[in-house]
Amino acid sequence: MTRLLPPRLLPRSLSAQTFAVLILGLVLSHLIGIAVYSLERREAVTATEGLDFADRVAGMVNLIERLPGQWRDEVVRGSEGRNFHIFLGPRAEASDWDQKGDMVQSVGRHLQTQYPHWPADRIVVSFTDTPDAPAQKLKQSEGIMRIVEAPDISIEDQAHDFLHISMQLTDGRWLNFVGAIPNPDAAGLGWAVAYILTIALIVGAVAMWLVTRVTAPLTAFARAADRLGKNIRAEPLPEGGPTEVAQATRAFNAMQDRLRRLVENRAQILAAVSHDLRTPVTLLRLRAELMAEGEDQRKVLQTLDEMETMIASVLDFSKATFHDEPQRQVDLSALIASICDDRSDAGADVTFEPSDQIPYICRRMELKRALANLVDNAVKHGGGARVSVARKPDAVEVVIDDDGPGIPEAELETIFMPFYRIDGSRGRGAGVGLGLSIAQAIVHGHGGRISLTNRPEGGLRALVSLPA
Repeated sequence: MTRLLPPRLLPRSLSAQTFAVLILGLVLSHLIGIAVYSLERREAVTATEGLDFADRVAGMVNLIERLPGQWRDEVVRGSEGRNFHIFLGPRAEASDWDQKGDMVQSVGRHLQTQYPHWPADRIVVSFTDTPDAPAQKLKQSEGIMRIVEAPDISIEDQAHDFLHISMQLTDGRWLNFVGAIPNPDAAGLGWAVAYILTIALIVGAVAMWLVTRVTAPLTAFARAADRLGKNIRAEPLPEGGPTEVAQATRAFNAMQDRLRRLVENRAQILAAVSHDLRTPVTLLRLRAELMAEGEDQRKVLQTLDEMETMIASVLDFSKATFHDEPQRQVDLSALIASICDDRSDAGADVTFEPSDQIPYICRRMELKRALANLVDNAVKHGGGARVSVARKPDAVEVVIDDDGPGIPEAELETIFMPFYRIDGSRGRGAGVGLGLSIAQAIVHGHGGRISLTNRPEGGLRALVSLPA
């Protein structure tokens, strides 16, 4: 199937593929069955309709041959039928049509057995599938005693072929017969199409219902897996559907519960450690303040400040990965503008390109913290920030540019690792190395992506893409 159709036309979902395979198999099997049936039916028509017509012709010839000459015309006239036409003439009218084919050969052999002493040229059998040919030929014939004027053989023409038989009587005249033989191909085509369409509609409707019923839990399963990355406290999935799907659902719910307890335990441990660390840090700060003023006291107090900053950053990182803030709709453009205004009011070189309102459902404080970290990073290491936001067809993109030294290409991915700090001019004066990690965790928690690229004209670009 992949070679017959372009990839874009192939069904993508499991339900569509299952439905397509089922309907394709159903149609192919019925087409094969109908083809076999048509071949057998054609043979049956040849063996019955054609030979029956030949027997009727033989009977008429025997009767006509036994009658006196003056009675023959009357008998021929009275033998006319709706789909059976007979007339006397000076020539073999059957010689004008196709004298090849299985039916013609079979009927010719059958008649030859009826008249074994007749020369072969006294029996002419032909065939035509042109509906108007017999009547047209009769209309054009001259010098022929016609039983009916231009006999109408167009009755049910579309479902019949026409068998012509000419038999030469002993008086030299030809007894011409035209018989309408059912056409199995024409008669069966409409029936076959109607049958296949009816079966396809009935089976397709039942199959679609069953396939949708079976695959619905898988759709819910995929949505829950996507939701898990955004909200680890999401409601567990109902354990329904087929046995295999229910088993997978139970495993997924168990995994979600373990992850939730793991994250909660980690947050509780970090909170407890930070609380326990703050007590000795506070005692050390008190003792340092009692020290004599000098270089040693300054260094001790500076170290304690770094420890407190690290503890606060670790707590922020833990909260960013836990996503315990409820979601609500905000104006994303106004949210980013407020971040830029706060930095600009504080004297930083931060500009924001105004945009229309962009309603967006998010965890407001978390997303604000992530974007603020990126703006502060641009200000601190790039000398300033130029921020813009735009709605794309399938995402909302936030762009933060600076004119700093950029980041080595080899470190553009590792820069997001917790506690990772690069060497060089952009790394001087850096914090504990959690700002970008926190921003990435928050953006990923919203189902988005964050990337850093060096701009060709210099500086760094941070691109945040949030799902629309």
